Amino acid sequence: MRSLSFLALSALLFASVSARADDGLVAPQRMTLRECVQTALRQNHDVKTATEERNIATAQRWEVGGQMFPRLHIDAGLQQWGSSYDIAFGSLGSFRMHDPFTWTFQATAVQPITALLPLLDEYHVKDLGVDVANIRKEATQRDVSYRVIEAYYRLLEAERLSEVAQQSVEQLDAQLKQANSFHDAGVVGKNDVLRAELAVANAKQRQIQIRAQVTLGRSNLASVMGMSPDSPVDAQPLTADPDGNAGTSLERAEQKALSDRVELRELDKRIDQSKAGVRIAWYKLGPQINLVGSYMHNDQVDTGIQFVEKDAGFVGGTISWDVWDWGSTISGIHEANAKMREARIARDKMQDELRLEVRQAFLNVGTAIDAMGVARAAVASAEENYRLVSKRYAANTATSFDVVDAESLLTQARGQLQTSIYDFLVAKAALRRATGDGPDAQQAP
Repeated sequence: MRSLSFLALSALLFASVSARADDGLVAPQRMTLRECVQTALRQNHDVKTATEERNIATAQRWEVGGQMFPRLHIDAGLQQWGSSYDIAFGSLGSFRMHDPFTWTFQATAVQPITALLPLLDEYHVKDLGVDVANIRKEATQRDVSYRVIEAYYRLLEAERLSEVAQQSVEQLDAQLKQANSFHDAGVVGKNDVLRAELAVANAKQRQIQIRAQVTLGRSNLASVMGMSPDSPVDAQPLTADPDGNAGTSLERAEQKALSDRVELRELDKRIDQSKAGVRIAWYKLGPQINLVGSYMHNDQVDTGIQFVEKDAGFVGGTISWDVWDWGSTISGIHEANAKMREARIARDKMQDELRLEVRQAFLNVGTAIDAMGVARAAVASAEENYRLVSKRYAANTATSFDVVDAESLLTQARGQLQTSIYDFLVAKAALRRATGDGPDAQQAP
């Protein structure tokens, strides 16, 4: 029941797409693999997000850098009183405390002194954060490129399988016509015709399913490229068969991965960040000394007698020192050292994971190469078998059951060949990704 529902949905989807194509609303644009990758590097949402993360890291770096320079702070106030205020001092008379309108102004500049050392290290940490963001963007571009390549080849695989299904329908249609002709001539029974009709129906059902996969493959490719899933895109067919070799040895692939994978460079930056974090934690043990300069203006009365200076200023310094904090700062040092050791452990773990990833990708390439050889031999055998069985049926020494079985084996062999070819192309792109190749190098078939 579930398979019938899937067939109905597939037929509806294909009919909808076909109708839109007939109306001129959908005209798939054939794009080369390079064009698809370049489009994805511009439009893919993950790439755009990585770009914004780099912008955030750049802003955070200057957020720390600005703290190393003198900070100017201004306070000002305006007051409109209901009236002036005088204080009487007996026979001495009265003194005005303020006029109806008063205003004050104070500007203070603070230059950190001892804080410059931890700020320099913190700036270095943020600068390394920019490097990490750039590395992550590079890794995102590499991964997006691989996803485009995989989607591109899977679409081509679906299209080739659709051609195999169409060829199967045509062969079985021819077989049905021949069976009907033999039945009309009284050469074969009705069961031969029914068997041929059932085979044609099954072949058309497979064709509907595969055509739906083609439509979904186009939507997947468009989505990975950062376009709407209903964008009319298509993949440019390959002009030649793949070379059928890995192009490298396992040892060279592992060495290249350990030298070129950006994940290791990111962890190296993380280790440098943790080293700076240890120094910052140690700086907290010392006093905090700042150079301070200030200017103040106080305009309250104009009688010439003031209890505060109208204009004043000073230059000096401040010192602040947590002499005892019950081990809080020391615990921060221990935490920073632990994070540094954790970063080094993560790098060692990443090396092992990369070796395993390369090994798996290399074995997948080898398996795909062997599968292509077997599939090509199977196609040759299946074609010869189908030819011989068809001749026997024409001579009335075989039945429709024999022809349908031979055709089924031939269609299966052709489908396996196409699958093995594109499995190899995807596996080789995965190997290039595993060894640290960028978007351009991954595109070579």
